[in-house]
Amino acid sequence: MMHVMVHLPEEALLAGPVNYRWMYPIERLLGELKKSVRNRAKPEGSIVEAWVQYESLTFCGMYLKDVEMVFNRPQRNHDGGMRNEKLSVFAQSARPFGDPGRGESFSRNDMEVAHWFVLNNCDEIMGYLYEHEEMMKREHPSHLVAQKHRELFPQWFLDSVNKLKSSNSPTYSDELYNLAFGPIRAELFSGCNVNGVKFLAEARDDKLCTQNSGVHVPGGGESTDIDFYGKLTTVVQLLYKDRYQVIMFKCRWFDTNPNRPGSVKIDHGLLSVNMNRTWYDDDPYILANMATQIVYLDDPKAGSGWNVVQKMDHRNVYAIPELDQLTTTSTM
Repeated sequence: MMHVMVHLPEEALLAGPVNYRWMYPIERLLGELKKSVRNRAKPEGSIVEAWVQYESLTFCGMYLKDVEMVFNRPQRNHDGGMRNEKLSVFAQSARPFGDPGRGESFSRNDMEVAHWFVLNNCDEIMGYLYEHEEMMKREHPSHLVAQKHRELFPQWFLDSVNKLKSSNSPTYSDELYNLAFGPIRAELFSGCNVNGVKFLAEARDDKLCTQNSGVHVPGGGESTDIDFYGKLTTVVQLLYKDRYQVIMFKCRWFDTNPNRPGSVKIDHGLLSVNMNRTWYDDDPYILANMATQIVYLDDPKAGSGWNVVQKMDHRNVYAIPELDQLTTTSTM
């Protein structure tokens, strides 16, 4: 027994969660086939015959037109696919759904905070952001640079795009103008399919026996070495002119700054976060496609409010991680 237990961690590392490799689906399939040939003398041959029929029907189904088959129907968590827009923030693949919780509102300040995050995470306008920040450094004391940059950039950016339009500059585009103009309104939702994964807002998720509200974003913020862990509270769809849109997650972020005591704990390679301590309460938004899904498990050893973070690896039944992925995982 001891010899078997020694190999279990390595087996879990190589093969991943047990549901990707257990035999229950195969046994159930064989059971159904055996039922259909119960009265036959050679069940093995009948199983092969049934499987050949299945393969034949599958082959024929691939050539049927205008018929929904397993090969052409949308995925269960269909996110709509990538859009044709040129700006990355408008091109993300995400599909919100569901009504928001009661009492949910979205103020003008929420709109400005969310739009500021969109501007700072649009790769195509990084040059504008850098130019304006350098201007603020020349015009204001160092302790006011960040504040003035945030306050004045949106209007300066809109004025700059209008100048491009009036001069018929080849760098002007309607998408760029609509982004600079800012969002017109916002719609709120309680769920979203993004990157083939279903996310649910915390209030809706708490009513279910499953968990789909955990959110993880690597790096960023005060330090690129700090990972962000939180729970989704609201899905926000910012609507811009000409039906352009940006899907965002409003999250409750847990304090994961390792320099502050009582924020995170690591025990035998397992990371635990304190859900009683939050940060970035005034800046809770991310782009929906930045999020990866995680699960929180109670950590009674650490105390009340502490939860172990379990990262999810979304893969199919037969996917096996590469050697370099195993090395990275084992050193965390």
